[in-house]
Amino acid sequence: MSLLVAMFMVTVVATHSFAATAAPAPAQEFFTVDEENLEADTTRRNEYSFMEYSPELGPSQFIQAVKKLVVNLLKWTLHEEAPPAPEEKYMRKLHFGRWINDPTDDTCMNTRAKVLVRDSNTDVTYRGSKQCVVESGHWNDPYAGKEVVVAREIQIDHMVPLKNAYLSGAWQWDYKTRCLYANYMGYKNHLVSSDASQNMSKGDRAPDRYLPSNLPYRCQYIRDWLAVKLIWKLNMTMDEVQAIHEVVNNYGCKVSDFRFTKTELEKQREFINANLDFCMINKR
Repeated sequence: MSLLVAMFMVTVVATHSFAATAAPAPAQEFFTVDEENLEADTTRRNEYSFMEYSPELGPSQFIQAVKKLVVNLLKWTLHEEAPPAPEEKYMRKLHFGRWINDPTDDTCMNTRAKVLVRDSNTDVTYRGSKQCVVESGHWNDPYAGKEVVVAREIQIDHMVPLKNAYLSGAWQWDYKTRCLYANYMGYKNHLVSSDASQNMSKGDRAPDRYLPSNLPYRCQYIRDWLAVKLIWKLNMTMDEVQAIHEVVNNYGCKVSDFRFTKTELEKQREFINANLDFCMINKR
C-alpha cells in the first residue's frame, strides 16, 4: 500500500494505468481518502489575528484556534489490490429501502419532503389539506444553476448515488446502515434538491462520467463528493480520482477548500452511530 500525496502523483499513476488496451481490465487497485494523515489548518490565521493581542486569550488557546486539525480531501491512499466485489447485484429497494416517513416526529413528511422544506428559499405549499407532500417553493438548483418553483420538477439526489455507494463498499454494510445512508440528513450536502433532468443525467455516475452543467458549482460538487466518500469510508476508482484531479486543475479550485475538520468528521460518525436504528424504528 502506498500514499498518493495530493493530486500530483495521481497523474503519474493514472498515466501508467491508462496504457492502451483492447478492453477495460478489471480494477486491480482502488483509493480511499486518507483520513489518518491529519494536517494543521493554518490557512485561516488572519481570521484570528485580532486575538493575538487579547489578554483574555492565552497562547495555548490561540494556537488551538489557529491550528485546527483537518483531513485533506485531496490526499488519497492507494490500495494495490482489487476492490472487494459485491456478493449480490445492486437492487435499490432491497439494499437501501425507501424514503422514510418518521412517525416519531411531529410531521407526516418523508425524507424527500423534509429536504425540499430545508432547501426552499421561501415557505413551501403543500398538496391537499395535510402538510405531507410539498407542492411548491423556491429552490436554487446547483446542478443546472436554475431556479425551480414546482416541487415535481425537483428530485432529491444522493451526492454519491446509491448504486455507486453500494459498489464502493456499502454492499458490506447491514441493511439498517444502508437505509440510513439513503435517508441521511446529518450532513446537508449528502442530499441535494436538484433539477430532475440533471439528476436523471447523473444517474449512478461518478465524476468521470458526469459533472453538473453549472460550471461554477463543479469545485463544490467535487468537494462534497469527496466529503461523503470520507464520512462513509467509501472507495474510489482510478477513473474517479483522475476526473477529480482534472476538475481541481481545470477549474482553478482552491485546495484550501478541500479540507474537512477532524471535529466535523467525528461529529458525522457519531451521528451515524446514534441513528443506526432509524429505519428499523420507522419500519412499517
